[in-house]
Amino acid sequence: MKPFHRRSTKLEFVDPEFMEALEESNPRGRSHDRHAQRKTWQFCRQVQRALNLSLADRDLFVEEVVPAPDCGRLVVQVSVPPDRSVADAIAELRHDAARLRAEVAAAITRKRAPELLFVPAVLEGGGDE
Repeated sequence: MKPFHRRSTKLEFVDPEFMEALEESNPRGRSHDRHAQRKTWQFCRQVQRALNLSLADRDLFVEEVVPAPDCGRLVVQVSVPPDRSVADAIAELRHDAARLRAEVAAAITRKRAPELLFVPAVLEGGGDE
């Protein structure tokens, strides 16, 4: 009996640009990407709301939350009032990051709470003293 040899299914002479165009034209792939992207931004807004509730007593406001590079780590852009030092406010947030992460974990429905990286939001006339 002859041994059965399967042919390679790899296409050797396919133009990479052509394959990319085929993948882009696949409506299922685009729909999946849009859905994943919508869920990511929905999650970021949920974290933003939870943090704004936690930071309301400190006169700090979360301007935006963005994935960096995914939802496991989030960059939190915080606006600091002009009468406060930006460096002190960010240092305070970094010091309380574990507590804030726990508050986010209580507000979201995820297996793991994301890591939070606090950065100042770019605003005109912020207090940098």
